[in-house]
Amino acid sequence: MGKIILFLFCSLFIFSSVSFSQKKILGFSSLSDTIETSKNGAFLIPLLYYTPDTRWAAGAAGVYYFKIAKKDSTQLDTRTSNIQLLADYTQNKQADLWATWNVFVQNEAYLLKGDLRFRNFPDKFYGIGNNTPVSQLEKYSYNLIQIKSMFLKKIKPDLFMGFDYEFEKEYGFKYTSGGRLEKGTITGFNGGIGSAIGLVGVYDSRDIIINAQKGTLFELSTYFFNNIVGSSFNFFNINTTYQKYWNFKKNHVLAFQFKNKLSYGNVPFLDAATLGNDDILRGYPKNRYRDKHFIGTQAEYRFPLFWRFGLVTFAGVGDVFGKPTDLQWNLLKYSVGTGLRFVINPLEKLNIRLDYAYGREGGYFYFMVAESF
Repeated sequence: MGKIILFLFCSLFIFSSVSFSQKKILGFSSLSDTIETSKNGAFLIPLLYYTPDTRWAAGAAGVYYFKIAKKDSTQLDTRTSNIQLLADYTQNKQADLWATWNVFVQNEAYLLKGDLRFRNFPDKFYGIGNNTPVSQLEKYSYNLIQIKSMFLKKIKPDLFMGFDYEFEKEYGFKYTSGGRLEKGTITGFNGGIGSAIGLVGVYDSRDIIINAQKGTLFELSTYFFNNIVGSSFNFFNINTTYQKYWNFKKNHVLAFQFKNKLSYGNVPFLDAATLGNDDILRGYPKNRYRDKHFIGTQAEYRFPLFWRFGLVTFAGVGDVFGKPTDLQWNLLKYSVGTGLRFVINPLEKLNIRLDYAYGREGGYFYFMVAESF
């Protein structure tokens, strides 16, 4: 496995030369008479990787980054925006098409964020709760269409408030014969439509969105899924993200993150809080644990090695739970690990990262573009 990941890292290093500047801003060409772009460009690489869950997989990933500013502006008052794209297909017939964007309009008067995703991805279900055994594993597959569109207005420097709309449709379910999902005892076992209106507040003083060196991000949101707006389920959730970055020496960064998700009502299992993935509490498969609520935190120390290479060390702890009494010291999930970085674009500090994280049930490799948080 390690040799495969190393091969992937070397391949991406070679293809990192596919980087180019742009004359127009993607999606904003109508503003070309009043807007100019500097510090803009794109990065596109082929992907080839292997994991026990996917077997061999191939695809492409890219990041388009740009600035929107008036021609007479120094652009110092507008941070770099980015659009990230990912497409892959695996030997297990898993497909994922995903676009996400984070756009600062000139002078940061508005912040536009969103996601567009299609997924056909056989997955694993271990049950609900933070103490589900691996032996309880059952497989299922489904299709997902998801759209999120967030519109935020600047209230004062670095502070944005606004609305979000989320639409998701899950359909085409197939299950392990005789499993709990097939029996229909789990909420949302047969999919449906999730439609929600969200209220969002964001304080964001980070210097670089893709890879912050200093600053703070605090985001608070609540989403109301209801039949009135076309949802198959009635529930709401509250989400909190806090991230802090300290740059105490050139290119030496200490990063801290806290996240929680609290859900109430008739919550389908696909919308429940989960633990694991490549962003927080690395070292656990995505969706290994799920329940109504999640709380977790992690810290990461990032520092240079030589040339464009860097190293990180990280540690985190957290868990999912249905009620506060489910949180027990002997069940808390920990994550420790280290990772290698290669800087693709020094100006915007865009990295390729290779992480190895170890948790309660063993270790996992992660290879991604851009930092985990």
